[in-house]
Amino acid sequence: MARIEFQDESAVVIIGSGAGGGTLAHEMTRRGIKVVVLEAGKRQSTATFSQVPGEAFLELTWLDARTQSGNWGVAKNFPTLPAWHCKTVGGTTVHWTGATPRLEPWELRAKSTYGNIRGASLIDWPISYEELKTYYVLAERRLGVTRRNDMPGLPASNNFKVMYAGAKKLGYKRVHTGHMAINSRAHDGRGMCIQQGFCVQGCKMGAKWSTLYTDIPRAEATGNLDLRIECMATRIEHGTDGRVNAVVYRDGQGREQRQKARIVCIAGNGIETPRLLLLSDSSKFPQGLANSAGQVGRNYCHQIIGFVWGIFDKPVYSWRGTTLAGVIEDEVKNDPSRGFVGGATGWNWSPSICQLCRWWVCPTDGAGISRPSWRTIGISPA
Repeated sequence: MARIEFQDESAVVIIGSGAGGGTLAHEMTRRGIKVVVLEAGKRQSTATFSQVPGEAFLELTWLDARTQSGNWGVAKNFPTLPAWHCKTVGGTTVHWTGATPRLEPWELRAKSTYGNIRGASLIDWPISYEELKTYYVLAERRLGVTRRNDMPGLPASNNFKVMYAGAKKLGYKRVHTGHMAINSRAHDGRGMCIQQGFCVQGCKMGAKWSTLYTDIPRAEATGNLDLRIECMATRIEHGTDGRVNAVVYRDGQGREQRQKARIVCIAGNGIETPRLLLLSDSSKFPQGLANSAGQVGRNYCHQIIGFVWGIFDKPVYSWRGTTLAGVIEDEVKNDPSRGFVGGATGWNWSPSICQLCRWWVCPTDGAGISRPSWRTIGISPA
């Protein structure tokens, strides 16, 4: 791994090492560009991932105390943890389920499709679906997404078979094991999924795509990457010309450091990216960086999911197989005659995700192990 000097003005600094930051680091370094990646979290591996839910939660979670307001349930019950995301090399690609559905064409034209909705700040995307599709195909090939590009679908777990039978009885037709960035066969130097069931605790097989063991190691192998773990960016600086030229951060010992840069790429998440931009205010940019419209930090939309729990007479063994066992896609349509705009997918969830996200109420026995007769359906907006 390279060691780039603090005063090296030729370096590109990337903040975050997840889906955006880790991928970008690889793409730049393989082209000979010197890159510094600042990652706030520690570095885990397939060997260090814990399959004990409580341990995995502490291993991967961003636990810095946060504040929030409002009278909704999360604000009352978890005042310092309003959102769950990762603080680790690889970011949320370590924890994610691997689900990779595509947006529908009409979703890129939200303003044109939905019209004026009171309280919403809708706009149409500046690019067409056809242009986006080109990048979908590139990404899906890189990630090895199932049911795309001749990659077979994942096998049907018992959990999926139960959902499939019920969905078919209701008349649903688009029911399958999902488009997943989890190897259904050996791909990209990684083995196939063995249906172990611990996707969100970190895939110990490496079958689920993550920058932790794909793009980051490949970027390091180029000799152009300086990965600095446990380094929390606190401010982005700029020169008199208004162009960014450095990042201030705290290292693992709490010391303030300053890395010069010719380009700064912020690849945090929906909370950390706007926070850093707002903290980087100056006399030239009193509202923070990239915020001339005053919209940075606003319009935050958390994913909305509705869960349905069910109890069966016979064991389902729903923890076996991938965390997301399958999907129903028939409701992915925009039909305002139903009384609302947009659509939703129905996913078959394993209890393992709930055991990792400790504040969710999960039906478990006294040992904290989900009962074999429980299963979950999650409804997520398309």
